[in-house]
Amino acid sequence: MVMPTYNAMQFHSKYEHTAALYDACKLIVDTYMGSDVLDGVTYDEVTAYQFMKYARAIMNEIAEGVI
Repeated sequence: MVMPTYNAMQFHSKYEHTAALYDACKLIVDTYMGSDVLDGVTYDEVTAYQFMKYARAIMNEIAEGVI
């Protein structure tokens, strides 16, 4: 799969962008917790568990208003 070289997603406000980031992180966390899709995946020494923890931390920062 080749990623587009243009901005495929455009956001009209910081709020929209933050909401999309939160949704993406929630998808990562829910996928990790609810399925085996990410089991055994490691990329550049980052495990699926660490990836999920990063996503959860970002969700928490958004919820707390830090981001």
